[in-house]
This record gives sequence, structure tokens and C-alpha cells, in this order.
Amino acid sequence: MSSASSAKQNSSKPDMQVSFERLKELSRQSPYPSETLRRQLLENLKRSIRDFELPLLAALQQDFGSRSPAESRLIELVPLFGEIKHALKHLSKWMRPSRRSVHITSLPARAKVVYQPKGLVGVISPWNYPVFLSLGPIVGAIAAGNRVMLKVSEFCPATNEVLTKILTSAFDNDWVQVIEGEAEVANKFSQLAFDHLLFTGSTNVGRMVMKNAAENLTPVTLELGGKSPLLMTPSADIEDAANKLVFAKLLNAGQTCVAPDYVLCHEAQKEKLIEQIKLAVKRLYPQGIASPDYTSIINERQLARLQGYLEQAKKAGADCENVMPQGPETLDGKLAMHVLHQMEDDLEVMQDEIFGPILPIKTYLKLSEAYQFIKQRPRPLAMYLFTQNTADDTVCEQQVVSGGLVINHALIHVAQPDLPFGGIGDSGLGAYHAEEGFRTFSHQKAVLRKSGWNGLVLITPPYKGKIHQLIERFWPYF
Repeated sequence: MSSASSAKQNSSKPDMQVSFERLKELSRQSPYPSETLRRQLLENLKRSIRDFELPLLAALQQDFGSRSPAESRLIELVPLFGEIKHALKHLSKWMRPSRRSVHITSLPARAKVVYQPKGLVGVISPWNYPVFLSLGPIVGAIAAGNRVMLKVSEFCPATNEVLTKILTSAFDNDWVQVIEGEAEVANKFSQLAFDHLLFTGSTNVGRMVMKNAAENLTPVTLELGGKSPLLMTPSADIEDAANKLVFAKLLNAGQTCVAPDYVLCHEAQKEKLIEQIKLAVKRLYPQGIASPDYTSIINERQLARLQGYLEQAKKAGADCENVMPQGPETLDGKLAMHVLHQMEDDLEVMQDEIFGPILPIKTYLKLSEAYQFIKQRPRPLAMYLFTQNTADDTVCEQQVVSGGLVINHALIHVAQPDLPFGGIGDSGLGAYHAEEGFRTFSHQKAVLRKSGWNGLVLITPPYKGKIHQLIERFWPYF
């Protein structure tokens, strides 16, 4: 590319600081958009996504190298439309002020909480679900009446181009502005004094984002990751668990923050579980790694990282089994699914979030050992429990602290439009989706309206007389 064309391309990109100041000022001029306007903006987004659906699916295929349009529609667009539909259905209720009681000393008066837009929301989205994790937060932010600046991942240039067209068509640049760039741009983006900042990505980068936001006292929502365990109790249906496990693990080739990261099963279940995993993989991907529905790893860097896990595990004597024996371990940027067992906990694959088609399996003899293993590690974004004993449900709900819990399935909680989504500790901070998303992007402002007689005159200084004697005697009941 010539220097002239490069300069032309750079000049077409919006200036981040200018966009920030302009949208900040617009949010000040119109701090409370009407319900009618918010609804129209959400309807515009829904229409615009439909208009650009085919170019968007093609762009996702281009960025990933191999990603079935059917899978992209399933994991990106279906839950996104669910979010929009749910917001439109419940927006009136969400916007309605909530009535609160008034303390006896302030009567007569009325109190309420008003849900006021925070103003300008910053969103930093990742590469693994570049549509759903970019537009999903925008749905909640727009429903709450905010304007948005969106920093998209540099690893999805084709998708970013279509996303920009979708958002420009839906909102114009007075509501949402797309910012592109690499890590340096993202760092500067997180240093802007947003009224709220939502980041989706790794735990390490999340720490830096939170540190930058703290300089401006910007409230943050961090959607991170970690190692989400799948626990099979002795009563679990192994075949059912294997089918659901393989689907959840290989969707998007495991490049999902809530993909089952490792399995804990009873020692007596392991052999049958691996057998059922192989059958499930063969059924879902009959051509193995060459199956057109099997997604590629996003880039060479991520592929090399995953291959490094396998090499280290093999050198350490772990059992690394390729469960896609029809072809090579890698093909066109794809990595065959591997099941690992007989490995030590100090391996990188057991320390890092895997984010790919590698599945470690660990065994236990007592169920309490499995719970202890999970609780000794950073709190996961998701916890998956397979059991036929309903008593296990309560134990897991109470004993394991995790962002979400799914019983007898995996992954599907993310696509529930009426459930909040978020992590805790190393897996995140705060939540969005559903009503919780509306609340996340709203300031809950206390409003008290006093009327009538002012009873406070009875308790003002000087502090003497019968009323204060009564207060001294009965204050615990106030």
C-alpha cells in the first residue's frame, strides 16, 4: 500500500478523542431519551442486522478461515435477536421508577428510584464472538438510554467493516461510534472518562482495563474467563453428558469463554466417557478435522499456543489422544480435538484458560474431592454439573461460587435472554443481559418528594424536652 493511500485510509477512521467529546456532549444535551426513541433505535438495529446478515456471515467466515455460516448464525445472531426482543418486551417495566418506603421521621413524603442513563458507555469487545459480544452490550446500553463507543478487535477486520455498516445504518454516528485499532488503541480507549466501561476478554487484560478506568473513577463491568469445570457425579448419564459436552466444547472450536475447560469424573466413568466422546465427535463431525462445520482457530498465534500445550503435555508423559483420527492434527488453521488424561496439575493446559479444542479429564474417588479441587482454584465463569440426583443440585448451588451454573447441560445459559451473565473474582465483575443489563447501564437515582407538615421541627435543636426523651427511650424502634 502506498503512503498516500495509507494516509487516506487513516484519515477515514474516526478520531477517538473527538468522537468521545462529541458523544459525551450529546449525552449531556439529551440525558434522558424517551422510551419511544429507545424502542425505535432497537428496532433499527434489528432491521439493520437483517439487512446485512449475509455479508456479515461471509465476513465471519473470512476472518476465521473456516466457520460455518449456520454456526455463526446460531451462536452470534440467534441469541442477539433474543436480547433485542426481550428488551423491547420489557423496556416499559424496566424504565418504570420503583416505589420505596419512607422513614417515619420524614412523613408525609414519597420516595422512588429513577433509572437514569449513565451517559456515554465504552465497550471493548473480543475476537471470539465479534458480533454477539459487540452488539449484545449495545442492546442493553441503548435500552438504558446511553450512547456508546465500541472498540472492536483487530483480529476480525472483515467483520468490523460490516459491523460499522450495521451500526451506521441503525443509529448514525450520534449514538454509536466504532473504533478500530490494536492493543495501543485499546489501552487509550480504556483511559477515556466513560460513564461506564464494559470489557470482555482475558483476566490479565481485564486487570489493566480496571486500573485505567480507576484513574477516572469509571465504573466497570468485566466479562473475563478462566477454567470452567464440568463435573460428572457417579449418577450422571455418561452418554448424555458426552453428547452435550462435545457440542459445547467444539462450538466455535472451543474458542468460547464459557466452554467446558476440563472434566472431573469418577475413576470408574473415565473409560466409558472417552468412548462416548469419540462417538459424539464422529457423529457431529463425520469428516473429522476436514468437516466443513468444524471451525478454524482464529490465527497462527492462537494455534501455536494450543499446540504448545499439547507438546508440553506429551513431554510430561500425559496421555494426549486425538479423537479425530480421520485426518492430521492440523488442517487449514484447524486443530483436531484432543482428550488429555494422566496429566499433572502444573502443566500450562491445567493452569491457563484453554480456549480451544483440548479437553483435560481428571478423575476422583470421592465426590467431595472433586468439589475441593474446584474450590481451591479461581472462581470460574461457568460451572457445569451432570447428575441424576437432585440433592447434588443444591450442594453445587451452595458450595461452588461461580458466575453461572448449568445442570445437565452446558453453555446454553448464555443464550437465555432473561438471565444475567457475568463472572466473579478472576472470571469477572458485574453482569449484563436481561434486566440486570439495563440496571448495569443505568444510574439508580434516589428521589424523595416531601409534602405537607414538616415533622422534623420536633427533633431539631435544642435537644431537650419530651420528644427527645421519647427518642432516647425508643430509638431502637425507629
